[in-house]
Parts: sequence; structure tokens; C-alpha cells
Amino acid sequence: MKAFLAELRRALDGGPRRERPPPAPVAAETSLDERIEMFRHALKRERGQFVEVDSYAEADRVVAGLGDGEIVSFDAEPDADSIRRAAVGVDRADALIAETGTVVRSYASAAASRISLLPAISVFLASTDRLFGTLPEALAMIEERHRSGPAYTLLVTGPSRTADIEKQLVIPAHGPRELVVVLCHAQRDRYTR
Repeated sequence: MKAFLAELRRALDGGPRRERPPPAPVAAETSLDERIEMFRHALKRERGQFVEVDSYAEADRVVAGLGDGEIVSFDAEPDADSIRRAAVGVDRADALIAETGTVVRSYASAAASRISLLPAISVFLASTDRLFGTLPEALAMIEERHRSGPAYTLLVTGPSRTADIEKQLVIPAHGPRELVVVLCHAQRDRYTR
């Protein structure tokens, strides 16, 4: 703990910083089917829901069947009031991480992330080419795509949770009460910027 605090003080004082550690070794190559099963299992363990579909029309039907209120989607670029009223927020995933069941999404600003953070049900849509085995693989793709770096990157693993009080895990806490990931096997990626 002392070493950590000393490093933090050095960083805040503008002193010399340690070099960034090399990325963790990438796991052995896994097949798409293996990554899907790893993701499904990891997301379920974190109390998220996983749906696999073969077409974008099928993904749209899954989303339409969620929640009992307004649905806002990245397709429509909703305003802040619509997002606050919405029961379901639909966004695309930049990457899915199989080993942890994590969704990675980069935004130009923190405000842009409201679509996935404010509604009670948060839905992320991704095509199979966005499913990576490990965090380093996913972050390498994000870094390559955003040379100057996104302003804000969100990592979501399951619904919101906290263990702040008495070290008791509470799910849901603040933010989305449900996380749904829809993985589409369609060839063309509608969910990519």
C-alpha cells in the first residue's frame, strides 16, 4: 500500500512516472464457438443476459420485447430527456471480452454514454467480429481505431452493483438493473461506426 501511495503522490506532483507495463500475454487462439461459450458463461455468472441471433431483424425483435416503456437507441441519437424517460437503452458494443463477459464501449464524451447508463435495461448489440478472447486483445483494437484515444471508455460486466455498505453485494445498485448483450451472426456489421 505504501508503494502504491508513493506512486500516486509522484504522479500528482508531476514527478517521474514508471513506464507503462507491457500488456498481459494473449491467451491461445480460440475458435469463435469457444469464445461465444466463454462469453455466455462469464456474462451469466455476472447476472447478465446473452442472446444470440442470426439477423438484424431478429435482434430488433429481441430489443422490442424488452421492458414496458420507451426504448432509445444509438440509431436515433436521442436527447437527454428521452434517455432519462426511457426504460431501455440500446447501444452498440465496440468489443466483447469472452473471458470476463465484459462489454467495451468508447464514447467521445461521458455525456454520450448516458444511453447505456441511465435506462433500467441496458442493451448492447455486437456482431461476432467484435468478440475477443481477452481484455488486451479488445483494448488493442480500441487503441488502433482511436489513434488519439477516445475521451471515455466504458467497461460493463453485468448489471450495476456495489458492496460499499457492510461489504454486502447489492445488485442492482445505481444505473442499469439489467444488462442484455445481443450477439448477431449477420455478415455485415450494422453496429460498427
